[in-house]
Amino acid sequence: MKMPKWLYQSVASLIILLALGLPAAALEILYPVNGSYVTRSDALVIKAGEGVDGLVLEIGGVASDLIDISGEEYRALFQDLLIVEPFFDPGQNRIRVTGYRQGEKVAEARSMFYYQAKANRPPPEGYQAYTMHQPEHEAACVACHDLSPTQEQLDIASPAENPCTTCHRGMFRNEWVHGPAGAYQCGYCHDVQNEKGRFRERKIHADLCNECHQDIVETYQQSKYVHGPVAVGMCNLCHDSHASPHEGQLVAAVNDLCLGCHEGMNSGSHVLRGIGGKAHPLSGVKDLSRSRELNCTGCHNPHGGNSPYFFQRGVKTRMQLCQICHQK
Repeated sequence: MKMPKWLYQSVASLIILLALGLPAAALEILYPVNGSYVTRSDALVIKAGEGVDGLVLEIGGVASDLIDISGEEYRALFQDLLIVEPFFDPGQNRIRVTGYRQGEKVAEARSMFYYQAKANRPPPEGYQAYTMHQPEHEAACVACHDLSPTQEQLDIASPAENPCTTCHRGMFRNEWVHGPAGAYQCGYCHDVQNEKGRFRERKIHADLCNECHQDIVETYQQSKYVHGPVAVGMCNLCHDSHASPHEGQLVAAVNDLCLGCHEGMNSGSHVLRGIGGKAHPLSGVKDLSRSRELNCTGCHNPHGGNSPYFFQRGVKTRMQLCQICHQK
Protein backbone atom coordinates (compact mmCIF):
# COMPACT_ATOMS: atom_id res chain seq x y z
CA MET A 1 0.00 0.00 0.00
CA LYS A 2 1.33 3.42 -0.97
CA MET A 3 2.14 5.70 1.98
CA PRO A 4 0.22 9.05 1.93
CA LYS A 5 2.42 12.07 1.29
CA TRP A 6 1.55 13.74 4.62
CA LEU A 7 2.42 10.58 6.54
CA TYR A 8 5.67 10.17 4.63
CA GLN A 9 6.67 13.74 5.53
CA SER A 10 5.82 13.23 9.21
CA VAL A 11 7.81 10.00 9.40
CA ALA A 12 10.74 11.63 7.60
CA SER A 13 10.74 14.53 10.05
CA LEU A 14 10.66 12.15 13.01
CA ILE A 15 13.62 10.19 11.61
CA ILE A 16 15.59 13.43 11.27
CA LEU A 17 14.81 14.36 14.87
CA LEU A 18 15.86 10.97 16.17
CA ALA A 19 19.05 11.10 14.14
CA LEU A 20 19.90 14.49 15.59
CA GLY A 21 19.07 13.33 19.09
CA LEU A 22 16.46 16.10 19.45
CA PRO A 23 13.10 15.68 21.20
CA ALA A 24 9.88 15.98 19.23
CA ALA A 25 8.10 19.34 19.62
CA ALA A 26 4.76 19.59 21.41
CA LEU A 27 3.28 22.38 19.32
CA GLU A 28 -0.09 23.58 20.67
CA ILE A 29 -2.65 26.27 19.85
CA LEU A 30 -3.61 27.57 23.27
CA TYR A 31 -6.21 30.03 21.98
CA PRO A 32 -8.62 29.73 20.23
CA VAL A 33 -8.75 26.01 20.93
CA ASN A 34 -10.29 23.53 18.56
CA GLY A 35 -14.09 23.27 18.88
CA SER A 36 -14.52 26.53 20.77
CA TYR A 37 -16.19 29.81 19.89
CA VAL A 38 -14.81 33.27 20.60
CA THR A 39 -16.38 36.73 20.61
CA ARG A 40 -13.23 38.73 19.82
CA SER A 41 -10.68 38.68 17.04
CA ASP A 42 -7.77 40.01 19.06
CA ALA A 43 -5.54 37.12 20.04
CA LEU A 44 -3.92 33.97 18.72
CA VAL A 45 -1.73 32.23 21.29
CA ILE A 46 0.65 29.42 20.33
CA LYS A 47 3.03 27.36 22.44
CA ALA A 48 5.78 26.26 20.09
CA GLY A 49 7.24 23.46 22.18
CA GLU A 50 10.82 22.51 22.89
CA GLY A 51 13.34 23.14 20.12
CA VAL A 52 11.05 24.83 17.60
CA ASP A 53 12.80 27.89 16.19
CA GLY A 54 10.28 29.04 13.59
CA LEU A 55 6.56 29.02 12.92
CA VAL A 56 4.31 29.45 9.88
CA LEU A 57 0.72 30.47 10.54
CA GLU A 58 -2.07 29.69 8.10
CA ILE A 59 -5.43 31.37 8.74
CA GLY A 60 -8.27 30.86 6.32
CA GLY A 61 -5.91 29.35 3.76
CA VAL A 62 -3.49 32.33 3.81
CA ALA A 63 -0.03 31.44 5.11
CA SER A 64 2.48 33.76 6.75
CA ASP A 65 6.22 33.86 6.13
CA LEU A 66 8.39 31.90 8.54
CA ILE A 67 8.33 33.65 11.94
CA ASP A 68 11.68 33.35 13.69
CA ILE A 69 11.32 32.79 17.45
CA SER A 70 14.87 31.61 18.10
CA GLY A 71 16.53 34.89 19.14
CA GLU A 72 17.87 35.29 22.66
CA GLU A 73 15.95 38.51 23.25
CA TYR A 74 12.73 36.92 22.04
CA ARG A 75 13.20 33.86 24.26
CA ALA A 76 13.97 36.01 27.27
CA LEU A 77 10.68 37.87 26.83
CA PHE A 78 8.31 35.21 25.50
CA GLN A 79 10.02 31.83 25.97
CA ASP A 80 8.39 29.48 23.43
CA LEU A 81 5.12 31.41 23.12
CA LEU A 82 3.92 33.36 20.10
CA ILE A 83 1.07 35.83 20.61
CA VAL A 84 -0.30 37.76 17.65
CA GLU A 85 -3.36 39.87 16.90
CA PRO A 86 -5.05 38.03 14.03
CA PHE A 87 -7.97 38.80 11.76
CA PHE A 88 -10.72 36.20 11.95
CA ASP A 89 -13.63 36.06 9.56
CA PRO A 90 -17.09 36.00 11.12
CA GLY A 91 -18.23 32.41 11.40
CA GLN A 92 -16.12 29.29 11.12
CA ASN A 93 -12.33 29.66 10.97
CA ARG A 94 -9.49 27.22 10.44
CA ILE A 95 -5.94 27.69 11.69
CA ARG A 96 -2.91 25.56 10.92
CA VAL A 97 0.42 26.20 12.62
CA THR A 98 3.58 24.50 11.40
CA GLY A 99 6.70 24.33 13.55
CA TYR A 100 10.20 24.22 12.12
CA ARG A 101 13.61 23.37 13.51
CA GLN A 102 16.66 24.28 11.46
CA GLY A 103 14.48 24.55 8.37
CA GLU A 104 12.83 21.16 8.83
CA LYS A 105 9.16 20.71 9.64
CA VAL A 106 8.88 19.07 13.05
CA ALA A 107 5.31 19.66 14.25
CA GLU A 108 1.88 20.81 13.25
CA ALA A 109 -1.25 21.90 15.12
CA ARG A 110 -4.73 22.77 13.88
CA SER A 111 -7.78 24.47 15.29
CA MET A 112 -11.26 24.89 13.88
CA PHE A 113 -13.35 27.39 15.84
CA TYR A 114 -16.20 29.84 15.43
CA TYR A 115 -15.89 33.62 15.62
CA GLN A 116 -19.18 34.98 16.93
CA ALA A 117 -18.86 38.46 15.47
CA LYS A 118 -22.48 39.37 16.23
CA ALA A 119 -23.88 38.76 19.69
CA ASN A 120 -27.34 38.11 18.27
CA ARG A 121 -26.04 35.29 16.06
CA PRO A 122 -25.22 32.33 18.33
CA PRO A 123 -22.64 29.79 17.16
CA PRO A 124 -23.89 26.57 15.58
CA GLU A 125 -24.19 23.40 17.58
CA GLY A 126 -20.89 21.75 18.43
CA TYR A 127 -18.90 24.85 19.43
CA GLN A 128 -18.33 25.41 23.13
CA ALA A 129 -17.49 28.56 25.06
CA TYR A 130 -13.85 28.71 26.14
CA THR A 131 -12.90 29.99 29.59
CA MET A 132 -9.28 31.06 29.72
CA HIS A 133 -9.00 31.65 33.45
CA GLN A 134 -8.89 28.06 34.64
CA PRO A 135 -5.80 26.49 36.24
CA GLU A 136 -5.16 24.09 33.36
CA HIS A 137 -5.34 26.91 30.81
CA GLU A 138 -3.29 29.38 32.82
CA ALA A 139 -0.41 26.95 33.32
CA ALA A 140 1.43 28.19 30.23
CA CYS A 141 1.09 31.83 31.30
CA VAL A 142 2.02 31.94 34.99
CA ALA A 143 5.76 32.12 34.33
CA CYS A 144 5.33 35.65 32.97
CA HIS A 145 1.97 36.86 34.27
CA ASP A 146 0.58 37.44 37.75
CA LEU A 147 -2.64 35.46 37.60
CA SER A 148 -3.31 35.65 41.32
CA PRO A 149 -3.82 39.40 41.88
CA THR A 150 -5.78 40.85 44.76
CA GLN A 151 -9.10 42.60 44.23
CA GLU A 152 -7.33 45.88 44.97
CA GLN A 153 -4.76 45.28 42.24
CA LEU A 154 -7.54 45.07 39.65
CA ASP A 155 -8.17 48.78 40.28
CA ILE A 156 -4.61 50.05 39.80
CA ALA A 157 -5.04 53.02 37.49
CA SER A 158 -1.64 52.67 35.82
CA PRO A 159 -1.80 50.45 32.71
CA ALA A 160 1.83 49.49 33.33
CA GLU A 161 0.96 48.08 36.76
CA ASN A 162 -2.60 46.84 36.42
CA PRO A 163 -2.35 43.02 36.06
CA CYS A 164 -5.20 42.87 33.54
CA THR A 165 -3.65 45.15 30.95
CA THR A 166 -0.65 42.97 30.13
CA CYS A 167 -3.02 40.77 28.11
CA HIS A 168 -6.20 42.80 27.74
CA ARG A 169 -5.01 46.32 26.95
CA GLY A 170 -6.01 45.82 23.32
CA MET A 171 -9.64 45.72 24.44
CA PHE A 172 -9.43 49.48 25.10
CA ARG A 173 -7.90 50.54 21.77
CA ASN A 174 -11.00 52.16 20.36
CA GLU A 175 -12.43 55.66 20.18
CA TRP A 176 -15.36 55.07 22.51
CA VAL A 177 -14.20 53.60 25.83
CA HIS A 178 -16.49 52.66 28.71
CA GLY A 179 -15.75 54.79 31.78
CA PRO A 180 -14.51 52.08 34.20
CA ALA A 181 -12.43 50.46 31.46
CA GLY A 182 -10.82 53.77 30.49
CA ALA A 183 -9.81 54.35 34.11
CA TYR A 184 -8.58 50.73 34.46
CA GLN A 185 -11.10 50.13 37.23
CA CYS A 186 -11.44 46.45 36.29
CA GLY A 187 -12.45 45.53 39.83
CA TYR A 188 -15.59 47.63 39.60
CA CYS A 189 -17.19 45.05 37.31
CA HIS A 190 -15.01 41.96 37.81
CA ASP A 191 -14.26 39.85 40.87
CA VAL A 192 -11.02 37.97 41.43
CA GLN A 193 -13.24 35.03 42.31
CA ASN A 194 -16.97 34.49 42.57
CA GLU A 195 -19.45 31.67 42.06
CA LYS A 196 -19.29 32.12 38.27
CA GLY A 197 -15.51 31.75 38.11
CA ARG A 198 -12.25 33.70 38.21
CA PHE A 199 -12.39 37.34 37.03
CA ARG A 200 -16.05 37.06 36.06
CA GLU A 201 -18.54 39.92 36.33
CA ARG A 202 -19.96 40.65 39.77
CA LYS A 203 -23.49 40.55 38.40
CA ILE A 204 -25.12 39.49 35.17
CA HIS A 205 -25.70 42.05 32.40
CA ALA A 206 -28.36 44.65 33.33
CA ASP A 207 -28.05 44.00 37.06
CA LEU A 208 -24.50 45.35 36.80
CA CYS A 209 -25.09 48.04 34.16
CA ASN A 210 -28.07 49.51 35.96
CA GLU A 211 -25.96 50.39 38.99
CA CYS A 212 -24.55 53.33 37.01
CA HIS A 213 -26.95 53.91 34.14
CA GLN A 214 -29.97 54.96 36.13
CA ASP A 215 -31.00 57.48 33.47
CA ILE A 216 -31.54 54.64 31.00
CA VAL A 217 -33.41 52.63 33.62
CA GLU A 218 -35.78 55.53 34.32
CA THR A 219 -36.39 56.01 30.59
CA TYR A 220 -37.54 52.49 29.88
CA GLN A 221 -39.37 52.12 33.19
CA GLN A 222 -41.53 55.06 32.17
CA SER A 223 -42.10 53.65 28.68
CA LYS A 224 -45.20 51.71 27.75
CA TYR A 225 -43.22 49.49 25.38
CA VAL A 226 -39.70 48.20 26.00
CA HIS A 227 -37.27 46.93 23.37
CA GLY A 228 -36.73 43.17 23.65
CA PRO A 229 -33.02 43.07 24.62
CA VAL A 230 -33.64 45.75 27.26
CA ALA A 231 -36.67 43.92 28.65
CA VAL A 232 -34.59 40.80 29.30
CA GLY A 233 -31.54 42.72 30.55
CA MET A 234 -29.19 41.85 27.70
CA CYS A 235 -27.26 45.13 27.44
CA ASN A 236 -24.27 43.30 25.94
CA LEU A 237 -26.29 42.36 22.89
CA CYS A 238 -25.85 45.93 21.63
CA HIS A 239 -23.05 47.38 23.78
CA ASP A 240 -19.42 46.43 24.33
CA SER A 241 -18.64 46.86 28.02
CA HIS A 242 -15.01 47.80 27.34
CA ALA A 243 -14.61 49.82 24.14
CA SER A 244 -15.85 50.16 20.60
CA PRO A 245 -15.20 52.20 17.44
CA HIS A 246 -18.86 53.21 17.57
CA GLU A 247 -20.51 55.86 19.74
CA GLY A 248 -22.16 54.48 22.86
CA GLN A 249 -19.81 51.48 22.77
CA LEU A 250 -22.14 49.80 20.30
CA VAL A 251 -20.91 46.50 18.95
CA ALA A 252 -21.56 47.70 15.38
CA ALA A 253 -22.60 50.85 13.54
CA VAL A 254 -26.19 51.81 14.43
CA ASN A 255 -27.94 50.70 11.25
CA ASP A 256 -25.83 47.56 10.90
CA LEU A 257 -26.69 46.65 14.47
CA CYS A 258 -30.41 47.23 14.05
CA LEU A 259 -30.62 45.44 10.72
CA GLY A 260 -28.84 42.46 12.23
CA CYS A 261 -32.18 41.62 13.86
CA HIS A 262 -34.67 43.66 11.86
CA GLU A 263 -33.79 42.25 8.47
CA GLY A 264 -35.37 43.71 5.35
CA MET A 265 -36.07 47.13 6.82
CA ASN A 266 -33.53 48.69 4.47
CA SER A 267 -35.48 47.65 1.40
CA GLY A 268 -39.00 48.27 0.12
CA SER A 269 -41.12 51.16 1.33
CA HIS A 270 -39.84 51.76 4.83
CA VAL A 271 -41.33 53.97 6.31
CA LEU A 272 -43.63 55.07 3.53
CA ARG A 273 -43.60 55.67 -0.19
CA GLY A 274 -43.87 59.34 -1.07
CA ILE A 275 -45.22 61.09 -4.13
CA GLY A 276 -41.95 60.59 -5.95
CA GLY A 277 -42.10 56.84 -5.35
CA LYS A 278 -39.07 56.77 -3.06
CA ALA A 279 -38.89 55.22 0.41
CA HIS A 280 -37.85 57.29 3.40
CA PRO A 281 -34.03 57.14 3.69
CA LEU A 282 -32.42 55.34 6.61
CA SER A 283 -29.01 57.01 6.19
CA GLY A 284 -27.02 59.33 3.97
CA VAL A 285 -29.04 62.47 4.76
CA LYS A 286 -29.08 64.95 7.62
CA ASP A 287 -31.22 64.16 10.64
CA LEU A 288 -33.15 67.41 11.02
CA SER A 289 -34.08 66.62 14.62
CA ARG A 290 -30.50 66.20 15.85
CA SER A 291 -28.17 67.93 13.35
CA ARG A 292 -26.34 64.73 12.51
CA GLU A 293 -26.55 62.03 9.87
CA LEU A 294 -29.79 60.10 9.96
CA ASN A 295 -29.84 56.55 11.27
CA CYS A 296 -32.42 54.23 12.82
CA THR A 297 -32.24 55.97 16.19
CA GLY A 298 -33.38 59.23 14.62
CA CYS A 299 -36.91 57.82 14.71
CA HIS A 300 -36.67 54.90 17.14
CA ASN A 301 -35.50 54.86 20.75
CA PRO A 302 -33.47 51.65 21.11
CA HIS A 303 -34.52 51.21 24.74
CA GLY A 304 -38.26 51.82 24.65
CA GLY A 305 -41.09 54.23 23.96
CA ASN A 306 -44.81 54.93 24.09
CA SER A 307 -45.56 53.24 20.77
CA PRO A 308 -44.99 49.65 19.65
CA TYR A 309 -42.27 51.03 17.35
CA PHE A 310 -40.43 52.87 20.16
CA PHE A 311 -40.80 56.29 18.52
CA GLN A 312 -38.42 58.94 19.82
CA ARG A 313 -39.39 61.68 22.28
CA GLY A 314 -42.25 59.60 23.65
CA VAL A 315 -44.54 60.29 20.69
CA LYS A 316 -47.28 57.76 20.02
CA THR A 317 -48.27 58.19 16.37
CA ARG A 318 -46.51 58.28 13.02
CA MET A 319 -47.83 61.77 12.29
CA GLN A 320 -46.38 63.10 15.54
CA LEU A 321 -43.06 61.50 14.67
CA CYS A 322 -43.00 63.02 11.19
CA GLN A 323 -43.73 66.46 12.57
CA ILE A 324 -40.54 66.43 14.61
CA CYS A 325 -38.64 67.09 11.36
CA HIS A 326 -41.36 67.97 8.85
CA GLN A 327 -43.18 70.86 10.47
CA LYS A 328 -44.80 72.28 7.34
